Amino acid sequence: MSNDSGRIPAVSVCIPSYNHARFLPATLDAIFAQTFRDFEVVAVDDGSTDNSLEILNEYARKHPAMMRVFTHPGRRNLGASATDNLAIRRARGVYWCSEDSDDISYPDRIERQVAFLESRPEVGWVYGVSDFIDQEGKPLEGQYGHDLSSRPDLVEDLIFSATIAPLMIRMKCMKDVGQFQPGLVRGEWEYWIRLAARYPAAFMPGAVGAHRNHDSNTSISLPQHATRERIRQDVRWSIEVFTTLRRKSQADSRLFPLRTRALFDLKRATLHILIKERQEAQRAVAEAFQSDPTFRRDVKHLARCLGQAGSLRLLAMVTRQLGFPPGWLWNGDFLSTALRVGANRILRRE
Repeated sequence: MSNDSGRIPAVSVCIPSYNHARFLPATLDAIFAQTFRDFEVVAVDDGSTDNSLEILNEYARKHPAMMRVFTHPGRRNLGASATDNLAIRRARGVYWCSEDSDDISYPDRIERQVAFLESRPEVGWVYGVSDFIDQEGKPLEGQYGHDLSSRPDLVEDLIFSATIAPLMIRMKCMKDVGQFQPGLVRGEWEYWIRLAARYPAAFMPGAVGAHRNHDSNTSISLPQHATRERIRQDVRWSIEVFTTLRRKSQADSRLFPLRTRALFDLKRATLHILIKERQEAQRAVAEAFQSDPTFRRDVKHLARCLGQAGSLRLLAMVTRQLGFPPGWLWNGDFLSTALRVGANRILRRE
């Protein structure tokens, strides 16, 4: 069901939907309760097997001037990236606002983010944090997302930490960056890294929504009590992100500098370590120094990246790759990082 009225709204709230019928009403009610009213809702159902599509169409009938609903041909399930891409193609707003179909936006979320971007024309997109809630909507400790504004390189931080949300992006920036990579379960992570490489972002303090933790999460955050198999699958999805980014950077050297390509390799190594794939991890570490040979001499940067990765086994693999020249053996940054990572991992029994 769709209603192409031709209206050009300020904001397109894009909601990719898959089997979240039990959460959709709360998500949609929160959007339609926004204090900022110049928006459209572009909902795309990804072949849900529950009654998600029926719920979406019901809300579209209630709000015909503000909401449109789309599906893939034949109501097929094509995955998150294809669903996001369809939403982008159908969106008409000046700003693109992401909303997972199981999350909640606080009433002033859109108003605050639009005002922020209007006051910061040099910024391509804004991100913030969300409060955690459980599947019943009850508050949990902690927040989803981090303030990375004080860090020297947002791309580097996104490589080692994917928790960035909720977002509002200028549509012209999204059109320039291109589509989400089809087939990637963690396509958003790959996209945010490409976006950050091209356009500056800004952090907006204060939670603007609630991120729901539950057993069927497909977002980058894992449920609190995820099974070992679920964690392993999540790591596999993440490896695909950095395999894709590395392939793209090799095909087009303008996308990322050599150092960033080396960081993709280090991140892949960290992920392989998590699922005990030692040979693949060692190979990825070796490829990091092949991707950017100067990384071997930039001990301070290398130490910072190892600190972000926080893996004692990665530290050991990198140490073997470097050999034992005094240039790094007695470097204060490297040694302090090694001690900190080692102490943390001993406590966690890596």
